[in-house]
Amino acid sequence: MFHGSRNETLEFFPGICFTDSYTSASTYGPHVHMVDVDRSKLRIKTIEMTEEQLREAIDDQEWPCDRDSDIAATIAEGYDAVAYEDCDDRGQMHDCLRLLTAETFDAVAFPILD
Repeated sequence: MFHGSRNETLEFFPGICFTDSYTSASTYGPHVHMVDVDRSKLRIKTIEMTEEQLREAIDDQEWPCDRDSDIAATIAEGYDAVAYEDCDDRGQMHDCLRLLTAETFDAVAFPILD
């Protein structure tokens, strides 16, 4: 999976996102980090958005677990990641896997290239 960033090194932050699309990841910054994510260790909440919710997310640029309060609530539900369909700055749709905690990041994200 890929994470695009302005940072040269891959560093955790609450809600870090990964996608299978190198092209989409590259729109988030000049540095694209490739990782192997072991999904078998994750409790993933899959979020299906309606067309209306998707349009709102694109217009507002606010996605599932963008807010710290949403991250905390999702963790309280017993999840350590969310998966949903995202849209990059070029308008390309892609699957997103968002890791919510540093512990999860350390347990499942193994850098391949940096």
